Amino acid sequence: MKLSSLVWTLLISLCLNLLGISDSFGQALKSSTASFSESAPYPTFSGKDYIYYFCGIANHQDGTLKATSLGQSVTFKWEKYTQGTGAFTFYFNETGTSSTLNNLSDGCYRVSFTENGINYVLRAWIINTWMTVTSTITDSNCQSFKLLGVVNGPSYAFADLTTNQVILIDPSYKYVWQTGSTLVSNALNPTVLGPPPINTIYQLQVTDRAGCMVISPVTYQSIVPKAKFSWKTNQPAVAQYSLPEAPLPVQFINESINGDVEKFEWFLFKEKSSLSNQPKGAKIDSIMEEIYLKDPSYTYEHTGSYMVKLIAAKQSPGFTCRDTMYLKDYIVIDSSLVKVAPAFTPNGDGVNDILMIRTRSLQSLDFQIFNRWGRIVHHFRKSGYVPADTEMATWDGKINNVLASPGVYFYVADGQGRDGKRRRKKGFIELIW
Repeated sequence: MKLSSLVWTLLISLCLNLLGISDSFGQALKSSTASFSESAPYPTFSGKDYIYYFCGIANHQDGTLKATSLGQSVTFKWEKYTQGTGAFTFYFNETGTSSTLNNLSDGCYRVSFTENGINYVLRAWIINTWMTVTSTITDSNCQSFKLLGVVNGPSYAFADLTTNQVILIDPSYKYVWQTGSTLVSNALNPTVLGPPPINTIYQLQVTDRAGCMVISPVTYQSIVPKAKFSWKTNQPAVAQYSLPEAPLPVQFINESINGDVEKFEWFLFKEKSSLSNQPKGAKIDSIMEEIYLKDPSYTYEHTGSYMVKLIAAKQSPGFTCRDTMYLKDYIVIDSSLVKVAPAFTPNGDGVNDILMIRTRSLQSLDFQIFNRWGRIVHHFRKSGYVPADTEMATWDGKINNVLASPGVYFYVADGQGRDGKRRRKKGFIELIW
């Protein structure tokens, strides 16, 4: 015997409603305002019901449910499950093509109605979720501090409708600590290593299984400094030299963060090669100068390569935090030198009219020019500081204001470098008209 399509439809509809879910022809029990929904994992009850979650504050009742018919006006009978008795009790009646309940508290709601001679029974659970989140900072010291989060919320629960057994649902909290857009940790109570040198807002974001989110900020009050500095000199740059010469005045620029003004320590180290040339095993005193100012200045009298260290400090009750910075590169001062041009043409055309002597990092210079008979025709002498490429040592090709005869002349340049080395040069120069 074959069953008609109408009978099949009625049988399928009946089975679906025994399961407690909407059928494929339009009858339904749903919530369009829920934050999240999932199937109720009953241990023994065979119904297929949904749990609807609603985010809010503590003790809120924002649950909503809407029952709909296929289109006929029906009487919706609402009931609510009572945990104590394990039975459904009357809640509300309404006639129409749909019925909506608002401001529902936690629990299971059942709606029944008859349409086209068929009895429909639908169920759904409501859970009003909420969280309170607090964040604090503890154990702050020079190396680290702890972020402490506390999360409180309700028990997410429903009941097996066969056994009346209460089933707890894991809220599945997820934690995100961040500062700005930077992730710090996914643990609830992490330890932060290397504290920042500025007051910084850390934010704890907690999300539950329903996607409900609460954010709690806390401000870290910095107790650590960050040492940083740069240097500059007012010595004019010379195009043909890449390095400055001695003596070199240096202004140190303190760019430290969160350091106490009166607690900066500068360490100026001795010249690099002098430290490496110490006897093996000898105790080395590497410090040339110690300065206790915020922005000191210093003049390097000698050529060489020099390292600098700055220590910044921040004092708090019970302890002092420090940070150290070394220069990335040495302060390098050019070695001493003397160079004499091989020829010049004092003919007044404005090109190579004078004899130039090039000097770098000299503390004294004696420069003499002799004619072919050994007579001194030009003499320059200076002690103390000889400026680079000094024009004081130049010769304009004149003897007693009279232009000297063209030809070859002999010179002797005797300099004492600021590196402690003697720079002596001899040679010939040609005077050309």
